[in-house]
Amino acid sequence: MSPQRFRFRDAETQRRPTYLCVSESLWLVIVVVIVIAATMITLAAQIRPTPQAPPRRTPPPPKTAPQPKRESPEPEDKKPADRGSEAPAPQQPAQDRGPQGSALQVSSDPAVNAGAALYKKNGCYECHVNDAQGGPQGPRLGPNPIPLPRFVAYVRNPAGDMPPFTAKVISDEDLAKIYAFLQSRPTPTPVKDIPLLAP
Repeated sequence: MSPQRFRFRDAETQRRPTYLCVSESLWLVIVVVIVIAATMITLAAQIRPTPQAPPRRTPPPPKTAPQPKRESPEPEDKKPADRGSEAPAPQQPAQDRGPQGSALQVSSDPAVNAGAALYKKNGCYECHVNDAQGGPQGPRLGPNPIPLPRFVAYVRNPAGDMPPFTAKVISDEDLAKIYAFLQSRPTPTPVKDIPLLAP
Protein backbone atom coordinates (compact mmCIF):
# COMPACT_ATOMS: atom_id res chain seq x y z
CA MET A 1 0.00 0.00 0.00
CA SER A 2 1.08 3.40 -0.75
CA PRO A 3 1.46 6.12 1.79
CA GLN A 4 -1.07 8.27 -0.02
CA ARG A 5 -3.66 5.65 0.50
CA PHE A 6 -3.10 5.64 4.23
CA ARG A 7 -3.39 9.37 4.27
CA PHE A 8 -6.61 9.11 2.36
CA ARG A 9 -8.07 6.65 4.89
CA ASP A 10 -6.93 8.83 7.78
CA ALA A 11 -8.64 11.75 6.16
CA GLU A 12 -11.88 9.76 5.78
CA THR A 13 -11.92 8.79 9.40
CA GLN A 14 -11.36 12.37 10.40
CA ARG A 15 -14.25 13.58 8.24
CA ARG A 16 -16.78 11.09 9.64
CA PRO A 17 -19.40 12.62 11.92
CA THR A 18 -18.99 11.85 15.60
CA TYR A 19 -22.38 10.14 15.94
CA LEU A 20 -21.15 7.42 13.57
CA CYS A 21 -18.23 6.70 15.87
CA VAL A 22 -20.42 4.99 18.41
CA SER A 23 -19.44 1.40 19.04
CA GLU A 24 -21.35 -1.36 17.25
CA SER A 25 -22.70 -2.89 20.48
CA LEU A 26 -24.29 0.42 21.47
CA TRP A 27 -25.92 0.63 18.02
CA LEU A 28 -27.28 -2.85 18.49
CA VAL A 29 -28.82 -1.89 21.87
CA ILE A 30 -30.44 1.23 20.39
CA VAL A 31 -31.94 -0.73 17.49
CA VAL A 32 -33.31 -3.42 19.84
CA VAL A 33 -34.93 -0.77 22.08
CA ILE A 34 -36.55 0.92 19.08
CA VAL A 35 -37.87 -2.41 17.75
CA ILE A 36 -39.28 -3.35 21.18
CA ALA A 37 -40.92 0.07 21.58
CA ALA A 38 -42.49 -0.15 18.11
CA THR A 39 -43.77 -3.67 18.85
CA MET A 40 -45.31 -2.57 22.15
CA ILE A 41 -47.02 0.40 20.52
CA THR A 42 -48.43 -1.84 17.79
CA LEU A 43 -49.68 -4.41 20.32
CA ALA A 44 -51.18 -1.73 22.54
CA ALA A 45 -53.13 -0.39 19.58
CA GLN A 46 -54.52 -3.88 18.82
CA ILE A 47 -55.55 -4.82 22.38
CA ARG A 48 -59.06 -3.74 23.23
CA PRO A 49 -59.96 -2.95 26.81
CA THR A 50 -62.19 -5.48 28.53
CA PRO A 51 -65.81 -4.34 28.54
CA GLN A 52 -66.97 -3.06 31.90
CA ALA A 53 -70.46 -3.51 33.27
CA PRO A 54 -72.41 -0.27 33.51
CA PRO A 55 -72.45 1.23 36.99
CA ARG A 56 -75.35 0.09 39.14
CA ARG A 57 -77.95 2.57 40.09
CA THR A 58 -78.68 2.62 43.77
CA PRO A 59 -82.34 2.10 44.59
CA PRO A 60 -84.16 5.03 46.09
CA PRO A 61 -84.61 4.93 49.85
CA PRO A 62 -87.80 3.17 50.92
CA LYS A 63 -90.78 5.37 51.49
CA THR A 64 -91.99 5.41 55.03
CA ALA A 65 -95.69 5.28 55.70
CA PRO A 66 -97.12 8.15 57.73
CA GLN A 67 -97.59 7.37 61.38
CA PRO A 68 -101.19 6.58 62.33
CA LYS A 69 -102.97 9.14 64.42
CA ARG A 70 -103.40 8.09 68.00
CA GLU A 71 -106.25 8.95 70.28
CA SER A 72 -104.02 9.87 73.19
CA PRO A 73 -100.81 11.85 72.82
CA GLU A 74 -97.56 9.96 73.26
CA PRO A 75 -95.64 10.68 76.46
CA GLU A 76 -92.61 12.86 75.97
CA ASP A 77 -89.22 11.35 76.61
CA LYS A 78 -87.87 12.62 79.89
CA LYS A 79 -84.21 12.93 80.61
CA PRO A 80 -83.34 10.96 83.72
CA ALA A 81 -81.98 13.75 85.89
CA ASP A 82 -82.25 11.79 89.11
CA ARG A 83 -82.96 8.08 88.87
CA GLY A 84 -83.93 7.76 92.51
CA SER A 85 -86.67 10.40 92.46
CA GLU A 86 -88.62 9.20 89.38
CA ALA A 87 -90.46 5.92 89.39
CA PRO A 88 -90.63 4.04 86.08
CA ALA A 89 -93.98 4.11 84.31
CA PRO A 90 -95.91 0.84 84.60
CA GLN A 91 -95.70 -1.17 81.38
CA GLN A 92 -98.31 -3.52 80.03
CA PRO A 93 -97.42 -7.19 80.27
CA ALA A 94 -95.74 -8.70 77.22
CA GLN A 95 -98.69 -10.98 76.46
CA ASP A 96 -100.99 -7.96 76.04
CA ARG A 97 -98.68 -6.24 73.58
CA GLY A 98 -98.28 -6.87 69.86
CA PRO A 99 -95.05 -7.54 68.00
CA GLN A 100 -94.38 -3.83 67.60
CA GLY A 101 -95.38 -3.06 71.16
CA SER A 102 -98.91 -1.77 70.50
CA ALA A 103 -101.64 -2.66 72.97
CA LEU A 104 -104.12 -5.29 71.80
CA GLN A 105 -107.51 -4.08 72.99
CA VAL A 106 -109.62 -5.65 70.23
CA SER A 107 -112.87 -6.19 72.04
CA SER A 108 -114.53 -5.94 75.40
CA ASP A 109 -114.64 -9.76 75.50
CA PRO A 110 -111.56 -11.10 77.35
CA ALA A 111 -111.53 -14.32 75.27
CA VAL A 112 -111.27 -12.26 72.07
CA ASN A 113 -108.45 -10.13 73.52
CA ALA A 114 -106.63 -13.26 74.70
CA GLY A 115 -107.12 -14.78 71.23
CA ALA A 116 -105.69 -11.65 69.60
CA ALA A 117 -102.64 -11.83 71.88
CA LEU A 118 -102.14 -15.54 71.09
CA TYR A 119 -102.62 -14.84 67.37
CA LYS A 120 -99.75 -12.33 67.53
CA LYS A 121 -97.61 -14.37 69.95
CA ASN A 122 -97.66 -17.52 67.81
CA GLY A 123 -96.85 -15.62 64.62
CA CYS A 124 -100.16 -16.16 62.81
CA TYR A 125 -100.08 -12.49 61.72
CA GLU A 126 -96.90 -13.10 59.72
CA CYS A 127 -98.79 -14.98 57.00
CA HIS A 128 -102.46 -14.18 57.62
CA VAL A 129 -101.83 -10.48 58.39
CA ASN A 130 -102.88 -8.56 61.52
CA ASP A 131 -106.66 -8.89 61.27
CA ALA A 132 -106.66 -12.37 59.68
CA GLN A 133 -107.69 -10.83 56.36
CA GLY A 134 -105.06 -12.90 54.53
CA GLY A 135 -102.04 -11.88 52.54
CA PRO A 136 -99.56 -13.14 49.97
CA GLN A 137 -98.40 -15.97 52.28
CA GLY A 138 -101.62 -17.15 53.89
CA PRO A 139 -105.37 -17.19 53.23
CA ARG A 140 -108.06 -15.14 54.94
CA LEU A 141 -109.18 -16.65 58.25
CA GLY A 142 -111.84 -14.25 59.45
CA PRO A 143 -114.52 -13.03 59.94
CA ASN A 144 -116.28 -16.32 59.06
CA PRO A 145 -113.74 -19.06 59.82
CA ILE A 146 -114.21 -22.74 59.15
CA PRO A 147 -115.88 -24.74 62.00
CA LEU A 148 -113.78 -25.05 65.18
CA PRO A 149 -113.13 -28.84 65.00
CA ARG A 150 -111.93 -28.52 61.41
CA PHE A 151 -109.86 -25.45 62.34
CA VAL A 152 -108.11 -27.35 65.17
CA ALA A 153 -107.51 -30.37 62.92
CA TYR A 154 -105.99 -28.18 60.20
CA VAL A 155 -103.70 -26.34 62.62
CA ARG A 156 -102.44 -29.68 63.95
CA ASN A 157 -101.89 -31.23 60.50
CA PRO A 158 -101.82 -28.49 57.82
CA ALA A 159 -101.40 -28.78 54.08
CA GLY A 160 -99.12 -26.57 52.01
CA ASP A 161 -96.50 -24.28 53.55
CA MET A 162 -98.05 -23.82 56.99
CA PRO A 163 -96.02 -25.38 59.82
CA PRO A 164 -97.87 -27.77 62.14
CA PHE A 165 -98.68 -26.51 65.65
CA THR A 166 -98.84 -29.42 68.08
CA ALA A 167 -100.72 -29.38 71.38
CA LYS A 168 -97.39 -28.66 73.12
CA VAL A 169 -97.07 -25.42 71.16
CA ILE A 170 -100.72 -24.26 71.21
CA SER A 171 -103.27 -25.96 73.42
CA ASP A 172 -106.84 -26.64 72.29
CA GLU A 173 -108.00 -23.99 74.76
CA ASP A 174 -105.68 -21.42 73.16
CA LEU A 175 -106.90 -22.41 69.71
CA ALA A 176 -110.48 -21.80 70.89
CA LYS A 177 -109.44 -18.29 72.00
CA ILE A 178 -107.77 -17.64 68.62
CA TYR A 179 -110.96 -18.93 66.96
CA ALA A 180 -113.01 -16.44 69.04
CA PHE A 181 -110.68 -13.67 67.81
CA LEU A 182 -111.18 -14.79 64.19
CA GLN A 183 -114.97 -14.80 64.60
CA SER A 184 -114.89 -11.28 66.02
CA ARG A 185 -113.18 -9.77 62.95
CA PRO A 186 -115.40 -7.26 61.18
CA THR A 187 -116.77 -8.04 57.75
CA PRO A 188 -114.85 -6.11 55.09
CA THR A 189 -116.56 -3.25 53.31
CA PRO A 190 -117.93 -4.29 49.91
CA VAL A 191 -115.91 -3.02 46.96
CA LYS A 192 -118.88 -1.09 45.57
CA ASP A 193 -118.97 1.01 48.77
CA ILE A 194 -115.27 2.05 48.52
CA PRO A 195 -115.10 5.13 46.25
CA LEU A 196 -111.54 4.53 45.07
CA LEU A 197 -112.23 0.90 44.14
CA ALA A 198 -115.76 1.24 42.79
CA PRO A 199 -116.05 0.77 39.01
